[in-house]
This record gives sequence, structure tokens and C-alpha cells, in this order.
Amino acid sequence: MNVSQRNSGAAELVARAIAGDVTARRQIVEQLSRRVRGIALSILGNAEDANDATQSIFVELFQALPTFQGDNLVPWSDSIAVRTAARQARTRRVRSARNASIDPEELPHAGAATSEHRVPRAILDYLAELPETRRVALVLRHVLGYSIEEIAQLTEVSPNTVKDRLHQAREQVRRTLRRELGLLPMGSRRNHE
Repeated sequence: MNVSQRNSGAAELVARAIAGDVTARRQIVEQLSRRVRGIALSILGNAEDANDATQSIFVELFQALPTFQGDNLVPWSDSIAVRTAARQARTRRVRSARNASIDPEELPHAGAATSEHRVPRAILDYLAELPETRRVALVLRHVLGYSIEEIAQLTEVSPNTVKDRLHQAREQVRRTLRRELGLLPMGSRRNHE
């Protein structure tokens, strides 16, 4: 059964969940949990944070159920998942910055590749290196398949800002891959295509 078939009775399912039907709530979690966790993992970059975010996403989702309109839970829940995971990423960054007692310049660069290890890393490693706004735009566009206009609505920015974020994210990943594969020396000019 595909997502659209599962969501054809979403309005009824939501009404039952709002009325306190535990089975309806469980069905909503079952339908959305894999997708919601995938969004959280893509934005946060590690499984532990994604698990925590997934729980927070469902808390917010159930609190927001009375605002649901339509017959498809997926775009509505995606919006909640993106906002919640992005908020947790910001909170994590602020907490890390406050607790940092080591000079960041003294830490080894996570993206540094040794001459023996030139195999590209997992995609989540590359996503984790992107600034949050670029990472969110890239995940929404290339993982979840949203249009520029839909991403603009979800992230509450202009379509031009979304385009810029996508362009910058692709360029950053491209430069990192070229450097790690030895195709572009660290100090050389960026290759404009």
C-alpha cells in the first residue's frame, strides 16, 4: 500500500485520533514514523539525535492534529518534522558552543581525507558538514522531492533564497568530494561550470 492510499482516509483517522482513539494514533505513527525519522536523520546527521527528534516530532504532530486540513498527512507532517528537527539542530549547536572548552582550530577536520583513504564517506557525513539551512533545502529537494515553491513555503523564505541555498549546498558538497577524491587541490581555484 503506497502513501497516498494510506492517507486517503486521513481526515477520518485524524478525527478519531483527536477524539482519543489510541488505535488511530498508533496508525498515524506507523504510517509516518519511517519518513519522519528519515527527515530527522537527514537534518541532524546522527541516529541518537534523530531518535530524540522523532519523538519530539510526534509530540508536536499530535498537539497540532486539530489544525490538520485535507486528506494527506505526508506534506503536513513533513512540515512539522522539518521545523522540529531544524529547531533541535539549532539548539544542539548553541548548547555545543556554550559547552565547548576546546579551541575548534585544535580539532581535526572531520572532512579531511588521508592519502590512503580516498573513498567518499557516507552521504550523511557530507550533509552534516552543510549549514543547517542548506542541508534542509537539499534534503527537501533531492530526498523528499519538494518543488522550490513548496520548500519556500515549508521553510518560510523566498523561492530565490531556496535556489541560492540549493546552489551553495551542491557547490559545497561538490568541492568537498573533488578535494577528497584528489580531483581538486585544497588551495586551487574553484572550477566554475
